[in-house]
Amino acid sequence: MEKKYRIIFHIDLNAFFASCEMAEDAKLLKIPLGIGGRRERGVLTTANYVARKFGVKSGMNSIEAKRLCPKLLILPVNFDLYHKYSKIFFDLLSEYSDSIEKGSIDEGYLDMTDLSDEVHPLDIAKEIQERLYKEHKLPVSIGIAPNLFLAKMASDMKKPLGITVLRKRDVEEKLWPLPIEDMYGIGKKTYPNLKLIGINTIGELVNYQNIKKLKLVLGNRTEEFVAKGRGIDNKIVDPHRHVESKSIGTSSTYSTDIHEYQDVLAKLVLLTKNVVNRLIDDDSIIKTISIQVRYNDFSQINRSKTLDFYTDNFYEIYQVVEQLYDDNQGDLPIRLLGVSLANIKDNINNFRQIDIFSVSKEKSKEERVLNMLNNINEAYGSSIIEKGVKKRKNPKK
Repeated sequence: MEKKYRIIFHIDLNAFFASCEMAEDAKLLKIPLGIGGRRERGVLTTANYVARKFGVKSGMNSIEAKRLCPKLLILPVNFDLYHKYSKIFFDLLSEYSDSIEKGSIDEGYLDMTDLSDEVHPLDIAKEIQERLYKEHKLPVSIGIAPNLFLAKMASDMKKPLGITVLRKRDVEEKLWPLPIEDMYGIGKKTYPNLKLIGINTIGELVNYQNIKKLKLVLGNRTEEFVAKGRGIDNKIVDPHRHVESKSIGTSSTYSTDIHEYQDVLAKLVLLTKNVVNRLIDDDSIIKTISIQVRYNDFSQINRSKTLDFYTDNFYEIYQVVEQLYDDNQGDLPIRLLGVSLANIKDNINNFRQIDIFSVSKEKSKEERVLNMLNNINEAYGSSIIEKGVKKRKNPKK
């Protein structure tokens, strides 16, 4: 008999880069510590909780951090060390579940439904937390919930070394009062626009009455965010979600770090144009779109989205690229950007069936494409991108 609910853990390593250094050298445990930013204009990747008491935080200029905390010790990034402890972290988690989805180098989701039939979830969480700290000096916060979104939100509620249970019946009391910028998935570009229309908390988003106005900000993800605000998330833990299949892609490493949001979008437009042109040249279509972002401390994120349909349309693909970046952008300057396309198949007799009621929508999408191209060219140069005509292979004679 299928269970009516799942038990999901989100486990997040606290101040991970700093924690790795403290795990290697116990003398660092009680002193304020920052990682990265040793150059005059450098930026901190993270800071330990001793430093955070002085107001030091990730994304802060090292000069400002030193002003707030003159005794701050700043160490350079050491990505080999972080990979070592990330492997330790995930190896230990694999002792408790076969269903683990890596969110990044320092966080993961576990489906603990089966094991929770035998042991109370809180007891499992306490054991995992205690083992990671006692055996490896790695502090973690754990969120326990019936789905991925609530588990992620719960793990952020109590740091460091917190364990938080967030049930659907707790959503109105615990989730709704939180600032809208704390909602996972709401990007730095989006939350200021939500505040402009009067939405300052998650509860105000859920209960917002003017859906048309809300859709102007959230677009086709409006229903998704409202549902998540109500505690509803149908995603399951997928160990293969961020594992790429056969793909085509391109990336660029920049000689000067990128700091400005608009500059990032300009680069993503060019990268997307490059891969879409290759896709069309190959007469292929795709379903999965991925971005790669590497920061100036060499930390990196990879994020993907799989569509419900195949496409080779620049507008549809770039829309996802921008969404993936907005939802996951960090505070650090960017060194490398990449865009790749997967789930590829030949574009032979491929079509999306529409009925007579959809014709006007298709026309309106064409208009949106043209408007978007105009906006891009106005922002980034008159000839950066043009609407092309698809090349087709000659039919067999």
